[in-house]
Amino acid sequence: MRNHKYFKHLMLVLLIAFAAVQMMASSITDAYFGNPIDGYDARNFGMGSAGTFNDLRPFGIAANPANLTLMKAKAGFTASLLLDRNEDNRHVPLYNSFDSYIDDAVYASNIDIYDNYAAAGFGALKMGEVRVGMGAFYAPMLSFDGDYIEEIRNNRNTDNDGYPEKLATNRIENRGTLDQAAGIFSIGYDFNEITQLNFGFQFGMLEGKQEFAKTIRWSQWAIDTFATATGNDPNKVLPNYSLTTDAKLEGAYAKLGLAMRVNERFGFAGTWVPKSVLDRTGSTLEHRDAYRNTAELNQLTDIDEDYVLPSNYRLGVLYQPRNIMRTWLNLDLEYVQFSEISEHYDDQFNFYAGVEHWVENRLPLRIGFAATNSYLREVEADGSLIVKRILTPKLTAGSGFAITDWMGVDLGFGYSWREYEAQDLFKDSYYNDKLYSGSSSYALWPNQYINLADRDWSNPDKIRENDVTLRAALSITW
Repeated sequence: MRNHKYFKHLMLVLLIAFAAVQMMASSITDAYFGNPIDGYDARNFGMGSAGTFNDLRPFGIAANPANLTLMKAKAGFTASLLLDRNEDNRHVPLYNSFDSYIDDAVYASNIDIYDNYAAAGFGALKMGEVRVGMGAFYAPMLSFDGDYIEEIRNNRNTDNDGYPEKLATNRIENRGTLDQAAGIFSIGYDFNEITQLNFGFQFGMLEGKQEFAKTIRWSQWAIDTFATATGNDPNKVLPNYSLTTDAKLEGAYAKLGLAMRVNERFGFAGTWVPKSVLDRTGSTLEHRDAYRNTAELNQLTDIDEDYVLPSNYRLGVLYQPRNIMRTWLNLDLEYVQFSEISEHYDDQFNFYAGVEHWVENRLPLRIGFAATNSYLREVEADGSLIVKRILTPKLTAGSGFAITDWMGVDLGFGYSWREYEAQDLFKDSYYNDKLYSGSSSYALWPNQYINLADRDWSNPDKIRENDVTLRAALSITW
């Protein structure tokens, strides 16, 4: 009967994960810097990713290499499932006929789901007051995956419940991750039965790829209508466009960690990750079909540059209050030196907090909060660089259960949101068919008085995003 109860728990975890994977994906916000992936340890993810001091789960070695000898277990292994769902809504300001602002109108909405996997293991040996251990893990550090689709329709009235005609379909399809494979060495010293000091060193190899594709494809209706209006060959009238990038990232990084258990109630830890410079190589191909008196564009540009991962410092505190029921409180503060990327960036602080409370010492309930900073990078047509800081608050929760004395499952859930301004992904002037016909009137737009002009930073898009995240981990310790 006991095993049957755990079987039901496992089936519930698998059903949740399976349902999430079936959803479609499409996110393109952080194409260059990627979306950071955290929460390899589902327990600490449910506690706001505050895990610099972590003496309970094997994946704590990824957050702080000194956690390896901090743990009481002799060996451990964890396998994690990482699911992220992103919703991206893009708005433009809506004005009335008197040029008065009314509201922000959604013109494109995309929903993304990504799945990744990670694993970690360690072994430790105690020799008197000294404890030494080694471990390793493999996990994604950054995700460049993203899909975006947008339909361009003309301004015909919606009489008779009909949609305006579709002129073109815009797509962005990005793929790739930056993966880390790291080895860890840790040593600890027991001053007494409680007080313990641990040091750890982590060295990892980084390798990944960035595959970006941005396309504009005219609809068959637009091609046929334009050809009829201009009397031209339907196959040589409206130019399709594509911009593709295929880049490879390679490099290494290191991390130093410290963790000290002061007494039964209090512990603190810290890590330092020096700046890492990766090699980014590859090429970018921009293609546009020929039209009217303009020749075909087919420009290949080689990529050979540094890709900088800035250094960061992180401090963490664990407090276990004297309580009838078991309680853990974790607080982390992180300082990221974004200024090492370039002078356009400012250094930032990130904050993480979480608590775990055991109900009747049987069921763990976890809640957490995090506030992190990142940057959106945009390159203008003249080559100038625009960077914008983005603050992302996150609420988390989680729980878990033991299958046996040495095996357990943890679940972590997160919800985050952010709002910022960005440039239009596709310029409106590209759909001005006068450019391709030389005519003084539109062939595809019924209203001849519209002005298809590109929007700049005086009238940017407003982006509202939210993320729903699931972390599931199976841990084995003995």
